[in-house]
Amino acid sequence: MVILTKMSDLMWLNILTLVCCVPVITAGAALTAKDYMCLKILKDEETGITKGFFHSFIQNFKQATVIWLMMLVAAAVGALDLLFVRGLEGPGTDAVRAVMTAVVFFIYIACIMIFPVLARFDNTIKGTIKSGIHMTVAILPRAILMGILYIAPIVIGIYWFAVIPLVIMFGISGPGYISAMLYRKAFEKVEAKFYEDHPELAPETDPVEEAMQAAIGSKEE
Repeated sequence: MVILTKMSDLMWLNILTLVCCVPVITAGAALTAKDYMCLKILKDEETGITKGFFHSFIQNFKQATVIWLMMLVAAAVGALDLLFVRGLEGPGTDAVRAVMTAVVFFIYIACIMIFPVLARFDNTIKGTIKSGIHMTVAILPRAILMGILYIAPIVIGIYWFAVIPLVIMFGISGPGYISAMLYRKAFEKVEAKFYEDHPELAPETDPVEEAMQAAIGSKEE
């Protein structure tokens, strides 16, 4: 039942994300809300997919839209650069193409990481982008896997039409949920360090829950 509930939540989250991405200009806020809810679902903290999605959508709309427009410009420049290097001829062109492809792919996975950072942490636009890049470098192998996960449904859908319904149901939320598994620990380390430096801002804990955790810990020892 837990698995079925999570699958239904992810399916509805995928539909909400797709619908809110249709105007294009709102795609940044939709992707941010998707990552916000994926982490909530993973940690069993969601109180309602629709309510939580639009809470994050509205809260992060301005920053997400500005960042999204910047990403579209970066994507256009990257595409033009790839087309340019593809037409080059002569010695060393293969190396140039490889380097350029690697740079564009890194920008792509950094863009993927920026949205979860925006969804989870309060920061300026510049700070969010900078933190997203730092987080990408910190978990680079997992970030590469995240990039592949988001591309895979599109590629599979193009060459295998039978899976298109699955792509529509889970093509964005599925990779988003798995990605949340990959960056969750990194986010928790950042949060722990922040609350260690600013204990006055740490969320209050339930004393009953603390007593139960202490009892469990002593029993295990």
